[in-house]
Amino acid sequence: MQLPREFFSPTIMGLVQKVLTALALWCLITNTREIAACITEERDALVAFNTSLNDPDGRLSSWRGDNCCNWSGVRCSKKTGHVVQLDLGEYTLQGEINPSLAGLTNLVYLNLSQNDFGGVSIPEFIGSFTMLRYLDLSGAHFAGPVPPQLGNLSRLQYLDLSGSHMVTVDNFHWVSKLTSLRYLDLSWLYLAASLDWLQAVNMLPLLQVLLLNDASLPATNLNCFPQVNFTTLKILDLKSNTNLNSSFPSWIWNLSSLSELDLSSCGLSGEIPDELGKLTSLKSLALADNKLKGGIPRSASRLCKLVNLHLSRNLLSGDITKTAKSLLHCMKGLQILDLADNKLKGNLSGWLEQIVSLRVLDLSKNSLSGAVPASIGNISNLTYLDISFNSFKGTISELHFLNLSRLDTLVLSSNSLKIMMNHRWVPPFQLREVGMHSCLVGPQFPTWMQSQTRIEKIDVGSTGISGVLPDWIWNFSSSLTSLNVSRNNITGKLPASLEQLKMLTTLSMRYNQLEGSIPDLPTGIQLLDLSHNYLSGSLPQNVGGRELYYLLLSHNFLSGVIPTNLCKTVSMEVIDLSNNNLSGELPNCWKKNSNLYTIDFSSNNFWGEIPSTIGSLSSLVTLHISKNNLSGTLPTSLQSCNRLMLLDLGENNLCGNIPKWIGDGLHTLIFLSLRSNQFSGEIPEELSQLHALQILDFGNNKLSGPVTHFLGNLTALHLGSPVWDGSPFVEFMVYGVGGAYFSVYTDTLEAAFKYYDIFSIDLSTNQFTGDIPSEIGSLSALINLNLSRNYIKGSIPEELGRITELESLDLSWNNLSGSIPQGLALLTTLGELNLSYNDLSGKIPSGFQLDTFGGDSYLGNVNLCGAPLSRICLPNGSKHRHRKLHQHFDMVTYLCMLLGFASGFSIVLVILISSAAARKAYFEFTDNILNKLHTEADLKLHFNRALAGRNLSMPTESQNSLTCYHFEGPPSPS
Repeated sequence: MQLPREFFSPTIMGLVQKVLTALALWCLITNTREIAACITEERDALVAFNTSLNDPDGRLSSWRGDNCCNWSGVRCSKKTGHVVQLDLGEYTLQGEINPSLAGLTNLVYLNLSQNDFGGVSIPEFIGSFTMLRYLDLSGAHFAGPVPPQLGNLSRLQYLDLSGSHMVTVDNFHWVSKLTSLRYLDLSWLYLAASLDWLQAVNMLPLLQVLLLNDASLPATNLNCFPQVNFTTLKILDLKSNTNLNSSFPSWIWNLSSLSELDLSSCGLSGEIPDELGKLTSLKSLALADNKLKGGIPRSASRLCKLVNLHLSRNLLSGDITKTAKSLLHCMKGLQILDLADNKLKGNLSGWLEQIVSLRVLDLSKNSLSGAVPASIGNISNLTYLDISFNSFKGTISELHFLNLSRLDTLVLSSNSLKIMMNHRWVPPFQLREVGMHSCLVGPQFPTWMQSQTRIEKIDVGSTGISGVLPDWIWNFSSSLTSLNVSRNNITGKLPASLEQLKMLTTLSMRYNQLEGSIPDLPTGIQLLDLSHNYLSGSLPQNVGGRELYYLLLSHNFLSGVIPTNLCKTVSMEVIDLSNNNLSGELPNCWKKNSNLYTIDFSSNNFWGEIPSTIGSLSSLVTLHISKNNLSGTLPTSLQSCNRLMLLDLGENNLCGNIPKWIGDGLHTLIFLSLRSNQFSGEIPEELSQLHALQILDFGNNKLSGPVTHFLGNLTALHLGSPVWDGSPFVEFMVYGVGGAYFSVYTDTLEAAFKYYDIFSIDLSTNQFTGDIPSEIGSLSALINLNLSRNYIKGSIPEELGRITELESLDLSWNNLSGSIPQGLALLTTLGELNLSYNDLSGKIPSGFQLDTFGGDSYLGNVNLCGAPLSRICLPNGSKHRHRKLHQHFDMVTYLCMLLGFASGFSIVLVILISSAAARKAYFEFTDNILNKLHTEADLKLHFNRALAGRNLSMPTESQNSLTCYHFEGPPSPS
């Protein structure tokens, strides 16, 4: 959930603390009757400091004249004239800090925050300002280690160094010396080596505010102290330190003054302790993004001062109805209730309307059910409402929003809700975001949205809307940033004025019935998804905008070539132009797209060679260029794409040998398809290094040689589970692309990984020889094995019976001999079996799945017998007797045939001798037969010459043959 900035109370409290401290110091500085002028040496120090700076906004333009006490950001003691305060926070200064500043030895207050000092180290001389009580260097673009000299500032009460992971702290010992410290903010620093951070903080007895969020804190036993010294702590923020991976520290429950506690994303596990109820001063509690389970403890009902409650993205369970009634007995001032993404059940009736103070309600991604009560409309302070991804049912009407005049964000998506508003209804609110994805809204586009002049995000995908979109939807040019109307029945054309939506960054209209061409696009568009429509024409010339991240135009009727400026878009991450009528050569200018994850140009009419510059795409994870007319060899530059997980170049006219560098350089491949090309030669043994490979498809090529033994080394086919689960791209694939309420799951990614749990080898329709290697039997996770239509000989290895997950086995159209191994009967998952057209013999084994296959699985094996074939297997003792009987039968048959032929020939000969007419008719008939046979022989000869070198001795799949012909006589099947 993305909350408005003002709801983050730790920030507010921090600012309040700063202001109070500054006021106290100001009173200290100005509480004197004597007036003194600026000291010359200190003025000179400030002038030298100024000369080292760049002041683009002229904020230091007042630094002139002799009295530096009147300069902007400078305050002096009216008693001594010394500079005691230098407040240059947010002055947008640039440059370096001149060492002359060390001359301001009486400084009490120093603020250089939110400037740009170019990555220099924090000056050590700051540690010499022993009078300093306030130091703020946050967000000032420092880098390097924090100087331990800061530990000399024993009077320091306020220290803020936050804002840059480039600043590091390897040892916290210097912090332990700041015993006067009340406020410490080291957020966003890099503290991974600070193993002593908790021990050092424990030496600060006056500490009231501790902010260490997003600081890469190391794994820490937070329970190393049963008691702590900082018992007056009011604010504790350790969020987004996932390495802590701890349980709740017991000392927290003794911090009776604690008003704000944020342990979100700290790797916490287990249940929320019942001791939580001891923190009766709590106003804000955030435990989101952990692994907490169980329910919200009953003791939480004692947190009467609670204003903000964030428990989202955990494993919390239980009935929200009972829990809420218990909590709300005391929490009369609750303003934020965030329980999103848990396992809560129950409904909203009988409790929700009681929280009249509520401003933010997020219950999304739970298992809540029932109707949404109309009384929700009485929570007049509500600004943010998200109940998406639950099981709510019923109707939403105007009554639900009767008094919600402050509503800013409304998300009802993925529920079984019917949105029924009167078409004349004018809402009392002005929404910024609305999400109704997968609710029933249509058939008309909701007319009440026309009144929402501040609208930024609209998601009405899968809502049953049909017809042409109203013109006014394109008039939100000053505010609209995201529009999702995907998976509806929207017709018509895209407006020519689309380019004028200057604020539009995300547009998804996939799975509709749009026609016509794509107009010029807004310059700021980041995600464009128009896939699965009826769009035609060429790609717009400005399709390669500098802000474009995701371009998804698959499954349309687009034609023409790819504009060269598309591959010059530096920000591009996903391009999917598959299943169109695009043609021409692929542009060869892919050199600056370092962020590109996915390219899918499959199922078009592209020709020419694969561009060599694709090898420059260092982040490329999936490359689909299948089903085109590409030719030539694979460019060696592809070996530089060492993050490739999926390479699909099938159904083209590529040729040459399979490169060795595929195995040497592309170690992350899980899917490799070169099928239906013109590749020849043997499979290189280097492919044995592809330990992540799950799908190997070289079918329908001209590969030869033995089926290599290295197939047994493919690790992923042993493990039976994907070895790439940790890839950051997989997270991208699973969670999709887009904003908080706008999610796009691309066809490219779905197609690429929908078989992520499939393990397959397909070497069919090639010219492989030799035996089936027994090592294949070690691939216990293999689901599909296809070696059909080759010249493989020998017997079927008994080891194939060890492939326990095998579902499909095709060894047809080879020269296999011997019996079918009994081990195949042990394959309980086998659903498809084809052993036809070999030279197998003996009885067909029975058992488990083998008993379910028909005779088609064994056709063309004349020496097989037994069920399901009708050929009966004879007992071993009767074979010799059967052979003698068969030989006797053959002799009798031959004698009868000879006598029949002799008798028939004698009759014909007598007729020809005795009749002239009969002789004439006979010779005319034989002449006609000979002429037809001669013509047929000539045609056959020409046909065979035209197909010389082709393998026509058995049925095969068609081979593409536009380039790189490699005519060789096929080896004769033995």
